[in-house]
Amino acid sequence: MTSIIDDIYDAYGTFEELKHFTKAIERWDINNIDHFLEYMKLFYVALLDVYKEIEEETMKDGYQYWVHYAIEAG
Repeated sequence: MTSIIDDIYDAYGTFEELKHFTKAIERWDINNIDHFLEYMKLFYVALLDVYKEIEEETMKDGYQYWVHYAIEAG
């Protein structure tokens, strides 16, 4: 994931696209992806899915707050 997001910022996204992309990541809101290019949509959905999966796994162990703190720190 880190390599892909690095490529999005370094090679593919325009300044305007990256401003919207960054704001969406800061908000963690799937509803903000309508104006993204298709590759950004795919990555963003995958990123949210990874965090959701991690949250589900940590909840099993009683550590559901970990993901919340990771999102807040982002």
